[in-house]
Amino acid sequence: MSKGFLWFSQNTDKVDYVKCSIELAKSIKMFNKESNICVISDKKFESEHIDVVKVMNTDESAEHEIKWANEYKAFKLSPFTHTIKLESDMLWTQNTDWWWYHLWQHDLVFSVDCRNYKDEVVKESPYRQIFTRNALPNIYNGLMYFRKSKFAQKFFETAEKITKNWTEVRNTMLINCHDKYPSTDVVFALAYRILDPLNEKLIDFEWFKFLH
Repeated sequence: MSKGFLWFSQNTDKVDYVKCSIELAKSIKMFNKESNICVISDKKFESEHIDVVKVMNTDESAEHEIKWANEYKAFKLSPFTHTIKLESDMLWTQNTDWWWYHLWQHDLVFSVDCRNYKDEVVKESPYRQIFTRNALPNIYNGLMYFRKSKFAQKFFETAEKITKNWTEVRNTMLINCHDKYPSTDVVFALAYRILDPLNEKLIDFEWFKFLH
């Protein structure tokens, strides 16, 4: 079974996400020693802790201040059959090898809700009023799993269409959305709602959450 972790890493004027990526990879390898790691970036870099660095042929966020517009490419660019997608500014704190035995049975699994510093599950946040207003599932792309499957492929294709038509989508399909750039959490939540409006396939594992 080909499986591994994947995330995007593009530096901005304010944050060195390549440095963050190396620290994240180092922390994963500390606890999950046999884990494979792939980082997708707009430029080549090397680290002994990262197995594969993929450089994108095109950068949809080249002119953006916030680098969100390439995240829909995760399905096509992942070298793994089973992928856990993260964000580069995270750290790993424990062994999670056992996750795969549960995740691989599904096409798509998100972190539904998140945890605060008290280890409490947070279901509502003032920063996520757009989710409530638009009846979007409270999912986080910062911790998600997908496998190479027709449903996952359709999900990412839908996310691609939303991303590439963001201004029109924001103005005609979403209420009170003022994001200049296609925020990945909103894009993915809308894509999921389009494919599964009643959340019939939405998996909510109590342990598949992260501290935000």
